Amino acid sequence: MIRAASWSVGFVALTLVLLLSLGWTEANGFVSMDVTDLWAKSIVQIEGPAQFKATDAFYPPVPYALSLLGQALLTGTQVPVPFVLSALVGAGLLVLWFLNLRDTGRFSGFTSAILVLLLALNPFFLRALADGPEMMFCILGTWLFARGIVNLRLTGNAPDMMKVAVGLLVVALSDSFGLMLCLGAMPFMIVAARPSMIAASSTGYLVAMFYPVAAAVGSLMFVSLIFDSRLVPLLSETVVPLTSSQHMIVLLGLCPAALVAILRNILMPRLFMPLLAAVGAVLGGYTLNTFFHVEGDPAMAIAPMLGVLVAAIRFWPNLSLREPIAIALLSFSLVSSVLVTRYVAHDETRNWARAMVGIENAASRPDREVISFLRDKSEIMVDVEKNPEIVIGFGSVDQLVIAGQPSYDWALEGGVPRTRYIVVPRQAEGQATADRILRRFPQLKQSKLPGYGEVFENSQWRVFERSNEWN
Repeated sequence: MIRAASWSVGFVALTLVLLLSLGWTEANGFVSMDVTDLWAKSIVQIEGPAQFKATDAFYPPVPYALSLLGQALLTGTQVPVPFVLSALVGAGLLVLWFLNLRDTGRFSGFTSAILVLLLALNPFFLRALADGPEMMFCILGTWLFARGIVNLRLTGNAPDMMKVAVGLLVVALSDSFGLMLCLGAMPFMIVAARPSMIAASSTGYLVAMFYPVAAAVGSLMFVSLIFDSRLVPLLSETVVPLTSSQHMIVLLGLCPAALVAILRNILMPRLFMPLLAAVGAVLGGYTLNTFFHVEGDPAMAIAPMLGVLVAAIRFWPNLSLREPIAIALLSFSLVSSVLVTRYVAHDETRNWARAMVGIENAASRPDREVISFLRDKSEIMVDVEKNPEIVIGFGSVDQLVIAGQPSYDWALEGGVPRTRYIVVPRQAEGQATADRILRRFPQLKQSKLPGYGEVFENSQWRVFERSNEWN
């Protein structure tokens, strides 16, 4: 009982520390788009009109369902619910890694604590934490997969097969990038196979090996059928073209340490081959992502390698200097990751890195300006699905007129808008229009909608107010 209580206190303390780090970056103007989208969807679903019908598929289902539950419990709070979920999953991961290294990996308690601290301070872990619960679940699933595939090679038992299946299901149902990881794992599953079992029953063993991947991918396709959507094109993020050298910079953050950790077991194929398969699965997912762009930030596409790195350290041979070498390896990974995050080409990671060192994120200033202008106003018509920044800026939908409310639906279905304010994004000439209000009233682009005049404008937003003739 005392031990359980102490672990509970430690878990809560870790969660609060991780929340403080997230609060620090938010105070400096950084909130990732994944967190923005997930929190806005949760607010609209819990606090919005019952008639609201989303046009976008609510995927991935696991973080979304948990976010809905959290929003229902924390209604009215200004703390982003995805931050709470991300901190809880992150704290749980750190506790599980500590226990795995100490109890299963046979590291001392002090060394295990140092290793976990180095992992927690790694920029890829902190960046994944700021990206929301989807990526944290993805790292968790990758770690479960890496553990399971090694144990499966060692024992061939059904429980280890279930670990592989659960790990792949977690990544597939928790992050859209999970599809890339599952597909990336398929050609490497045979690498981890036990030769003796293949010789005994090659067909049965290969079916058993590939079943977890097939189940994970199949579950994703099932979700796609439910939502009647093509998930990969729908979930593709903004393409950021990277050169080969830029991809190499991203890979230099975590891959060298992971490769060194698995190469230490090169003379023990029963450990080396499944660990190689786990590394290959992440690299395969990263490679596929360069074509499908499911995960727009390359730093996040390689972040699941953290789970493989922990599994590889756990299976480091129990020889002399084992613990100092493990600490040195993760210290090297920490330093290389710090250097890499300074040169990652994606804007979100660069903005996060600046926010972590206390530099205000200038990209968020237009959002804060428009929210400040609208703070004391009501009857604000906005497309919340395409402009989630407005929802999280208010923290509720009380002042907004959104889909599912008569005045919004009336205007979008052919009527004349009657709300006091209309908010639309500022668009460059020739840019594709995603905002449904702008598509319905293209006159807003030239400030020529009858009955409305522009009252606010900055680099990203335009606000129109109803004229007195309709009062």
